[in-house]
Amino acid sequence: MEAACDMLQNPAATGFDLPLRSLQALQSHVAVIDPRGRILFVNDAWKDFALGNGADPETAFGEAANYLDVCRASAATDPLAARALAGIEAMLAGGLPQFTMEYPCHSPDEARWFVMTVAPLDVGGARGAVISHLNITPIIEATHAQAASEIRFRAMFENAAVGIAEIAPDCSCVRVNDRFRRITGYDTDELRNLGYHGITHKDDRDADTTQMTIMRSGAINSYTLEKRLRRPDGSDIWVNTTVSCLRNTDGSIAYFIAVLDDISERRLAEQRQRILVRELAHRGKNLLAVIQSIAGRSLSGPQTLDEARIAFVGRLQALAQTYGILVDESFDGALLDTLLQNELSAHGGRARLEGPKLVLTVKAAQTFALLVHELATNAAKYGALSVPDGRLHVNWNVTAGEGEPMLDFTWRETDGPPATPPTRRGFGTTLISRVAGAEFACAPELTYGAAGFHYRFVAPLARLGAVLADSPVRRRLKTPMICALYDSWARLRGPDGTAPSLAAFDWTHFAETGWLTLATVEPDKSVRFLQIGRALVDEMGRPLHEQDLSQDDGLNLVSAYRRCAELAEPSHELLRFDFGGGEKLTFERLLVPFSASPGSTVTHVAGIAVYDGPTHTSGNVTSS
Repeated sequence: MEAACDMLQNPAATGFDLPLRSLQALQSHVAVIDPRGRILFVNDAWKDFALGNGADPETAFGEAANYLDVCRASAATDPLAARALAGIEAMLAGGLPQFTMEYPCHSPDEARWFVMTVAPLDVGGARGAVISHLNITPIIEATHAQAASEIRFRAMFENAAVGIAEIAPDCSCVRVNDRFRRITGYDTDELRNLGYHGITHKDDRDADTTQMTIMRSGAINSYTLEKRLRRPDGSDIWVNTTVSCLRNTDGSIAYFIAVLDDISERRLAEQRQRILVRELAHRGKNLLAVIQSIAGRSLSGPQTLDEARIAFVGRLQALAQTYGILVDESFDGALLDTLLQNELSAHGGRARLEGPKLVLTVKAAQTFALLVHELATNAAKYGALSVPDGRLHVNWNVTAGEGEPMLDFTWRETDGPPATPPTRRGFGTTLISRVAGAEFACAPELTYGAAGFHYRFVAPLARLGAVLADSPVRRRLKTPMICALYDSWARLRGPDGTAPSLAAFDWTHFAETGWLTLATVEPDKSVRFLQIGRALVDEMGRPLHEQDLSQDDGLNLVSAYRRCAELAEPSHELLRFDFGGGEKLTFERLLVPFSASPGSTVTHVAGIAVYDGPTHTSGNVTSS
């Protein structure tokens, strides 16, 4: 040991000068100990750290300082000190070639981490040690920051409102988030097997591949593209895709990042808008042609100008009423009974209407409106409706014809003056006979007798429209808007009962009311609400919560929409909301299913919930 002391006290004489000066130059805190732990040497960094942290110089690096004694004093209460002591002793005894450990050493003002390295050193022929403590706080903090960043990234990645995928250079999907899986309809393994281009519609692959090729060349680092994806059920979905890349140092692609946003609803709305613009232009031309024909017919003949004007205005009003109905129904057709009621409402209970729900085509509705206007005008001027006791019975039925269903329409006037044939054939007579006959492919019967006027025709149903199928749900509907939604949906439903295509449904009119809620139902049966009816929220005075729903069968909001999609049938409900301290409020709601493309499974559910007043009866659920 005396040799060791001489070596350190006279380093120049013993040749140990250079190693000691090297230790002094280090930023690490370095000490040399003998086999018993006595501190033989410390560098300036060790002294500065000890003094800066309030250590006793004698204990830290004085002649009596013993590093093992310091460790032993703390080992009983400090596990890190006990671990350090065991490691140093094992290394001094030759059991370890070297000992290393990381440990925290926090001060009142900052968090600090160090790495201690204990290496053997020949000290005067005995196995001593060089002990260094290196401050690794920046490294630990960077590691913690990276871990926190990874946690934040994973949280954003998995919970993002858009689909995100990490794509390998060969276009296989390395990692995808939950929204990406929901949009595409595939699970992670399926996406990994299919690859990014494998889920792209075949007609859109060339555009996508070309952009990726340009990106590989280095000309661009990102691109945006609207394209279609093919889902597992065969349906297509439109997405807005933004693809960017991360490059290696040599400029090659390390991986791609693809971000998908479902724009199917927007594309459907754009498609519907284009159709409506074309339809508007077509309807405008047809309307002008009809007005021109009415004007020509009304202003011809022997009648006076005032008579012609009155007839012309009346016919235009009838046509305007019909167009009002068509506009309300988004030009999907007009109900025959609505058309009749509008024309005959002024006569109250004297006009009796009987027949099934019949939707007239746009063209048939125009002709029928003029026909009914002529019949009603004649009845009010000369027929049964011109006297207080006169009665009118309008009846229509669908009968079996030769190979196709036929509409049997009857207009019968009773208890009025005798009906006599007109002395001349004017536009009105021509309209209800020749025009109607040509338009509806029939031979109308006009009967004039003592009992009153009788008008009848039997025409192919296909020339006029279609009968709406009756159902338990339809019979229970109360609110006009609810009825309109059901009728619009029923007209689009396939003959085999398949759900209508969402692209063919004009929900703009219903969305404008503020009562429409639209949800998409994913392949995994999860429900995502695309739009919540603002009028319902306004009526309640706060956002809608599932716990507000207290139906007898326990269906909550999400379950109700999922159930409608699973059954692929309309669902009618009376909802009761209890806000406490008062009456429960009742809302009438109708849910109807749609598919993203004709013939595919149900992918969307549209619903309207309309305020029905205070609750007086128990809620119920009925499906067709």
